[in-house]
Amino acid sequence: MSTNPALEEQLVRTGLAYGRRHALAYRTGLVLQVLGTAVLSVLYPLQSPFYTIGIMLFEAGVLLSGIFLVARMSAMKWIIIGSIIAGLALQIAGFNVQEQYAGLMIIAGIGLVCAGAAGMAGNEAYGFAYREGWLLMVALAFMVLLNLLGKENQLLNSIGFSLVFLLLLSLVGKKLKEEVGGQK
Repeated sequence: MSTNPALEEQLVRTGLAYGRRHALAYRTGLVLQVLGTAVLSVLYPLQSPFYTIGIMLFEAGVLLSGIFLVARMSAMKWIIIGSIIAGLALQIAGFNVQEQYAGLMIIAGIGLVCAGAAGMAGNEAYGFAYREGWLLMVALAFMVLLNLLGKENQLLNSIGFSLVFLLLLSLVGKKLKEEVGGQK
């Protein structure tokens, strides 16, 4: 039996409100992240230009989950949300700059969104002792650094996207099995 307190006990201690709709929205974002990484891990190695659909699904899921994230410290939530919104804004701005800077701005924006996703994974790891959360934090950080340093490697990215997909799939499976409000 786990020594970690149930979600309801943790929320009572922190005074946070968390209803069924809130949980559904948060988990919907997680499912979108899984779908996005699935598309990305399949289409990127095939060099299909449609792999960007995976990135967009993943980022939409990160934004949705970030908005409905329940964090023990409100500052943590705002840092995560700030990272996600700054990343999305940087990507949009990347379409309006000179071509030589556009790619780097878009990659940096994706990196900030991934930093927000890593923060949410860390929240899950810390709050519920999910090993996948710790591993996702490291995997997402590695992927961001690898691509920001200009060392884009088709093989490493393909393996990394697949690893992130498998870790997210496992984490989301656990999150969907959690009880919310005394019901599954």
